[in-house]
Amino acid sequence: MILTNLVDQRDGDTRTISMDLVWEDTDRPRQTLWFSADGDTAQLMHPGADAFAIACLPMAAWLGEKRMRVDAPLCTRLRAGLKCLNHTYAEWFPRSGIVSVEPAGGFVPTRPPAHRRLASMLSGGVDGLAALRQNRLDYPLDHPESIRACITLFGINTYDVDRNGPVAERLQAFDALLGRLRGLAEAEQFELHPVRTNVRSLAPDYKAWTSVGFGAGHIAAAQLFQGSFDKVLFASDGEGPNPAPGPMHPVLTPWFSTNAVTIQGDQDEMLRAEKVALLADWEYGRRLMQPCHYVHIPPQGKINCGQCEKCVRTMLALIGLGRLHEVSAFADKEVTPRMIRSIPLQNVRKVHLLLQSIPLLKVAGRPVLVRAIRARVWKFRLRGR
Repeated sequence: MILTNLVDQRDGDTRTISMDLVWEDTDRPRQTLWFSADGDTAQLMHPGADAFAIACLPMAAWLGEKRMRVDAPLCTRLRAGLKCLNHTYAEWFPRSGIVSVEPAGGFVPTRPPAHRRLASMLSGGVDGLAALRQNRLDYPLDHPESIRACITLFGINTYDVDRNGPVAERLQAFDALLGRLRGLAEAEQFELHPVRTNVRSLAPDYKAWTSVGFGAGHIAAAQLFQGSFDKVLFASDGEGPNPAPGPMHPVLTPWFSTNAVTIQGDQDEMLRAEKVALLADWEYGRRLMQPCHYVHIPPQGKINCGQCEKCVRTMLALIGLGRLHEVSAFADKEVTPRMIRSIPLQNVRKVHLLLQSIPLLKVAGRPVLVRAIRARVWKFRLRGR
């Protein structure tokens, strides 16, 4: 793989930073990876190659590329970080190979900003909202570990961007999300920085994205803010301190750091059900949590579809806590065994997350739902899906 032609383009209020990708050992056409933002967010972005190397390395390894030549310098700290990431992917996923990282400009140390400023990734889902809520409970606003900004990405979901660019109806749904998050930003006193990207297009399929691509795709955007934030939090996905191998595993997170921006995992010790409980005790959590996969955009007025795998297991946790009826983010106030039987389980990580609801549901006296979960997990273990 060759990463070339680093471009920093401005069009009025919009700024787009991009690089071209040339696949050498994989039968894929040349493509352009881009990140775009408007207004104040655009002014904070830094046109460096570090973000692109982070986003591309997992897919280069997954697809059998022998090298990743970058026609620009990379941060010195990434020399070790990318190597550790690469070897860990290869250990966890036998199809991932070892990629030689070759920056044409060598490895050059980047620098953090003069003043400490902490940012966090925030999609509107359970993990990012729980990280923000816990941060506000733990730190006063004037503390250096208080979140001062949140980065929200468009282009992470499968259907957000096609060959012609961002899909109009998906952008509309993202704008609605930003409207809700801007109200939260005002109330909780942080800056909101939306970034659009086509990083999801790097992955050839769902398995590649959810095995190695997802975490790197998010964190790549964080490294665009070198010089603006010295540290960015990346919330865990709620599997607890010893999760299965995956793209958000806590052992990986620090290796995405540069000298300019340290990437720090957050709430690695917490289970997803514990995060849901934290949000259920918070007004904004009950109103805004958006775990939905958005395979289909919910009807107007709804935040979540209430039917996809993430919606169902979040609702199950809320039922177990006795709180679903209080959560306006979900229009539906019940989960049926049929809904549980219908959800897809693509990997063992999804199984572990679904099983977290069982202790809560037992306490809540919902044995029918417990049996339905066990039956769905049994089917997965029997058939592998």
